Amino acid sequence: MKVIYKWSYLEYEYNTETERRAAIDSEEFIPGKGTPIDVNVFYGHHPSEKKMFVTIPRFQKGVPFSVGTVTNRTRNGNPIIAPFPSWDWYRNVEACGPRRIVSVYRIAIDRCGRLWVLDNGVVLDKKVCQPQILAFDVRTGRLAYRHELSKDITTDVTLMVTIMADVRDSCDDVFIYSADCQGNTIYVTDVNNDVSWAAKDKTMYPWPPYGTYNILGTTFDIMDGVLGMALDPYQPGTDRKLYYHAMSSPTENWVYTSHLRNRTMFQGGELSTPEIFHTFEGKRSTQSAAEVIDSKGTMYFGLNGKQELACYDTKSENYGARSSMRIIEHNDETLQFISGVKVVKNSKGIEELWAVTTPFQKVYTDTVDTKEINFRILGAKIDDLAYGTGCRHGSSPLPHHQTRPYGHGY
Repeated sequence: MKVIYKWSYLEYEYNTETERRAAIDSEEFIPGKGTPIDVNVFYGHHPSEKKMFVTIPRFQKGVPFSVGTVTNRTRNGNPIIAPFPSWDWYRNVEACGPRRIVSVYRIAIDRCGRLWVLDNGVVLDKKVCQPQILAFDVRTGRLAYRHELSKDITTDVTLMVTIMADVRDSCDDVFIYSADCQGNTIYVTDVNNDVSWAAKDKTMYPWPPYGTYNILGTTFDIMDGVLGMALDPYQPGTDRKLYYHAMSSPTENWVYTSHLRNRTMFQGGELSTPEIFHTFEGKRSTQSAAEVIDSKGTMYFGLNGKQELACYDTKSENYGARSSMRIIEHNDETLQFISGVKVVKNSKGIEELWAVTTPFQKVYTDTVDTKEINFRILGAKIDDLAYGTGCRHGSSPLPHHQTRPYGHGY
């Protein structure tokens, strides 16, 4: 994959130098703090409409806002990030008013031009507000939908980290699936009826042996449950699978969305329907965070203990087998930890893969060196990546002496 943007540390857009200095003095903004976790791209119908979104969750002190767009301006070589939709959404968030964004790990853009934001309401380790789901018009930044999850279904440890937007036959028929990596739960939101419920299963829990991470020789412990989620391509009138996995685990799981969307299945209790959740027999060799599936059913994800980007043919049941899972790329520098991946159709209708990578082992151990390049947004055409991997159903891997043509198209 090609590096499109890179930072030694994140820079944020302020109206004046005086405002920026005041933010630094008050520690609203601490240079060297802040970690990008997710990326998404909106192309629109005209080049002027293109937006590159990034998320910066507030698990570190000194992060002034949590959702932004990458501008074409730089400071000390670092692309400047502007707040989305505006600064107003990040003022006085502790009041928990309706126009707030506290902290966001991941986002989703649907085919109807809406940016779905999963705000977990947590700053550092403190729960400030109830988690909420927001939808904005991507072009205008206007709020299109807001839903605050009830205290009746969330817990004190709830940490919402990943969001999937399941748009059915029309833009009004939408269900949202939200992963809670600390409560080990997937929350389902029926947008049309403005109601949510919790789905819980043992497959959403972390595996203790996979709670210790080793990235380029640095070890640290994280016991994160369900985090990675991906929807297979939607075909009108048919069922759909939601794939998911706990980050601190080697397994991949799936459930039909028709089951998740059926609220009555969970009225007997969160763990009352174990038969609807399925786990592949094969396993990954290491932990993985985000995942995504393209229009042909190929899944892409990082193998974060090996600094690799991998793919899997979801039409195969042989998860983990060499015949259906392949390594696309290995890079100790640019693929240290893949935290966000998205498949996006560009203005020509060509699918692209976008990813955010970080030295998460240094973030976690507070050893980030701001004199080095630390954070990257990478992109590539899907066809260039998937060519010859064997991850596309019906295709065969290239012989070992051949390589894939990387045109990137940028």
